[in-house]
Amino acid sequence: MISLYVASTAPYSGKSLICMGMGRRFLKDGYVIGYMKPMGNDPIRVGNELTDGDAVFIEHALELEEPPRELCPVIVTPDLKNKAFQGEMEDLEEKIRSSHAHLSKGKDIMLIGGVGDMRTGWYLGISGYRLAETLDTKVIVVDKYDMGVNLDSLLALKKHLGDRLIGVILNRVYESKIDYLQRVEIPFLEAKGVKVLGIIPHDIALFAVSVEKLCDVLGGEFICGEQYKDNMVERFSVGAMNVESALRFFRRIKNKAVITGGDRADIQLAALETSTRVIVLTGGLYPNELIISRAEQKKVPLILVKSDTLTTIERFEQILGRLSIREGTKVERANVLINEKLDFDYIYQKLGLSSSTK
Repeated sequence: MISLYVASTAPYSGKSLICMGMGRRFLKDGYVIGYMKPMGNDPIRVGNELTDGDAVFIEHALELEEPPRELCPVIVTPDLKNKAFQGEMEDLEEKIRSSHAHLSKGKDIMLIGGVGDMRTGWYLGISGYRLAETLDTKVIVVDKYDMGVNLDSLLALKKHLGDRLIGVILNRVYESKIDYLQRVEIPFLEAKGVKVLGIIPHDIALFAVSVEKLCDVLGGEFICGEQYKDNMVERFSVGAMNVESALRFFRRIKNKAVITGGDRADIQLAALETSTRVIVLTGGLYPNELIISRAEQKKVPLILVKSDTLTTIERFEQILGRLSIREGTKVERANVLINEKLDFDYIYQKLGLSSSTK
C-alpha cells in the first residue's frame, strides 16, 4: 500500500477536484483505493458523528463506505481551537495515524486530502509537512494559477519535501497563458527538480454555482422560478447604475446572476432582456407583479434576500471564490479534464505501480 497526499500552495486551489479525479482514474485502472481527509474545516453531521462536508462528498464520488469518524478524524471547531490555546490538546497526530492505519487496510493506494496549504494545522501539531512524514506519503501539490505560478512556494516545497514530492499540477490556467508556461516557467521548474504533472485549463463550468446553492448560501427564498433552480451561474453583476448603462453592461455578461435592490424595477427588466440565470433582490423588498410575470415568461428565478446589496455581494464573492465540486455537471467535467491533462504514466511510475492492474 502506498499513500498519496494531495496538497496545495494556497487554500481553495482545487485539491478536492484533483483527489476525486485521480481517485476515479485509480479505480478505473483496477486499483483498490482508500480516502481520508485528516483535518477538516467544513463540519457536518452524518448520523451522530461529526465529519467534513468535502470528505463525505469525495467518499460518495469514489463509492467508498468509510466510518465518518475515521474519514476525517480531526474537525477544526471553535472548541478544538480553544483547547489548543489553553494547552489541553489531545494527541491529534495519533488520532490521524490510527484512522489512516484502519482505512488503508487492504488498499493499494491511500488518497489523503490536505486542507489549506502545507503549513495549515501547524499550531495543532498536524501540518501537512508533519503528516507527510508521519504517514510516510508521496505528495502531489496543486498550484492555483492567478497572476502566475507560485514559484517560491513550489521551490520551498521541493526543498522541504525532497523525494516525497512527485510533482505539481497547475490548475485554473487561462488558455492565453499556456504557451508562456510551456516555453518559460515549466522548463525553469523542471530544471529545479519540480516536475509539472499537467495543466488544468481555466474552465468556467467548474466555477459556476447552481441557483439552488446560491439561494441556500445567501439565505434567500424563491419568489418564483424555483423549478429552474438547477440553472448554473458563471458570473454576477450588480444593478446599481442607470438603466441604459445597465443594459449595455448586462449584454456583455452571459449566464449571470444580477444583484439589485428589490425596488429597482427598471434594472430588473433590463436584466430579464439579457442572458440572466437568476435575479437576487436585496433589502427584503418584493418586486411588483409585472416583474414577477416577466420573470416567469423568461424562466428566470427571482430570489429575495434580507441583506443589503453590499453584504450580498460579499457572500456571493465568497462562494465563487472557492471551488465547490459538489454538483453532478462539475464532477463529470472535472473527471474529463483530469484524465486528459495529467501525466498518469509518470504518477504511477513514481508511486511504484503499473498503469493498470487489468
